[in-house]
Amino acid sequence: MLNVLVICTANICRSPVGAQLIRDRAAGRSLAIDVDSAGFLEVGRPADRTMVSMARTRGVDVSMHRSQMVDETMVRRADVTVTMERRHARELVVLAPDVGHRVHTLLGLTDAGRTVPGHENLELWLRAVAEQRSAGDLMGDRGPDHIPDPYSRAKRHYRACLDTLDTAVGDLVELLDSYAH
Repeated sequence: MLNVLVICTANICRSPVGAQLIRDRAAGRSLAIDVDSAGFLEVGRPADRTMVSMARTRGVDVSMHRSQMVDETMVRRADVTVTMERRHARELVVLAPDVGHRVHTLLGLTDAGRTVPGHENLELWLRAVAEQRSAGDLMGDRGPDHIPDPYSRAKRHYRACLDTLDTAVGDLVELLDSYAH
């Protein structure tokens, strides 16, 4: 069983939805994937009400979600950790540098799925992807691999986030499917 960790800032908008999308898509493919999500701010907050409502219209239920804080154990346990922003990945690579090759932005990893040749297992492929990452790839807070936080913004930002997550998670689950057997 693969263990996937999904990270965003507060674990109340992007990462809970991303994690639930992975669960739903993996179940649809009968993949054995255990998914968790976390953030950096606080424990026990419910998912953002606007995100809950908008995700529900797409068949994604995060109404029972409660935030949790990421820790080193979670990062080490995960076969792959995907983040919404570069700064999240950077923090986790600093937290657990020996498993830093397993930590990627979601969009960066799905892009690598189109450009980095496959390997015999996920661990080796993730190492190959990380080897192509330059130090600058995790610098700054914005880049082409950034999924903007919609929290407290207009509904169009939530829709854009959900659209991005839906596509990226589809790509991620397809990629993981090739290593889950």
